[in-house]
Amino acid sequence: MIRILTASLLLLSIQSVQADIQIGSVAIYSDGSVEKLIQKGEGWTLWEDERKRLYKTANYPAWPILKYQKFPDRNDGYVQKLAFGNPQAIKPMGEKQSVTFELTKTSNDAHLQRYWRCLYDGKGSFTLGSKKYRTLNYDCTRFILLKAVFPKPREEQRIKYSPTLGLVVDRRSVDYKGRSERLKLERLLSPEKATAKRIGQTVYAIRND
Repeated sequence: MIRILTASLLLLSIQSVQADIQIGSVAIYSDGSVEKLIQKGEGWTLWEDERKRLYKTANYPAWPILKYQKFPDRNDGYVQKLAFGNPQAIKPMGEKQSVTFELTKTSNDAHLQRYWRCLYDGKGSFTLGSKKYRTLNYDCTRFILLKAVFPKPREEQRIKYSPTLGLVVDRRSVDYKGRSERLKLERLLSPEKATAKRIGQTVYAIRND
């Protein structure tokens, strides 16, 4: 059994879910956060938020952030790599109804193991403005292993992923203390429409709705 599989090897096999979003496009979310697409690669995209923090994400619905870098010190952040399992095996990209995988999360001062179990929950839809998009739905649980055997849930997520946009458009999370939050895509602006004025007006409207 292969114990260590780097993220780059996995990403080569998931290019089919990569959407054609233009560099310079801006995504605005329900909490008022803003992210701008600044780079694309083989199976990944790089986004910059309003505080100039960088998020490298895989074009895969159940995969968490690959790399996070703070500003101004780009060495401050973390990297996540696949250590065990194959998230790509889940439907509809693969044949399995559920998958379990392990990630290693490495920062300057910590090295953590993260375990995930994701279940494919069929297809759905999501409305963005006047358009309706087909979604792939997943239920994912992050857990720890007690005595290296017994799983103990730490967080549950319900994910709606749009293959057309290549984005998670709706994520509902509940942690082990019962605290919940929801993050939903509210606007997706093309580069020519992503002016500072329009972004500011949109964020103001969302936060004051």
